[in-house]
Amino acid sequence: MRALAGLYAALHSLIGLVCGLLIGSIALSITIDVVMRNLTLGSLSWAMEVNEYSLYIVTALGAPWALYRGAHVRVDLLVKGVPPAIGRWIEVLCDLIGLAASSALFYYTVAVARASISDNARVIKILIIPEWWVFAVVGAGSLLLIVEFMRRLVLAFREGPHLTAAPPV
Repeated sequence: MRALAGLYAALHSLIGLVCGLLIGSIALSITIDVVMRNLTLGSLSWAMEVNEYSLYIVTALGAPWALYRGAHVRVDLLVKGVPPAIGRWIEVLCDLIGLAASSALFYYTVAVARASISDNARVIKILIIPEWWVFAVVGAGSLLLIVEFMRRLVLAFREGPHLTAAPPV
């Protein structure tokens, strides 16, 4: 079980690294594009579209990473102000709501992606990509959220409210 937990932590470390690198590449490509335009060297016509997809990936994959790290927006005043047993049930309720929302998102994302594959749909802008690639990112993020909310539910039942971030990897 510890080996699985270690792999899970490593996966989240990788996701955090990828998201950080994508944000850095966005900043770099915008800077390069602005400099090129100001020097009348043309522009990186594809950069804006790639940056849009990068932000999309960072959002979809960064959400489960932030939830795992405890870096998400959280108002735990109520959980800290009630007895631990009640706090545990508040945590469980919140995690169940998150699990239900993530599960619904995953279900509908898979349904739309399957339809996109069967229709052989494409996103046509500067780059031409299969439409299902876009949905696959949300599917992967929502699946990771499902796993994380389930992990949090187990922890809430075993240890009570989780008021601290995940241990550093």
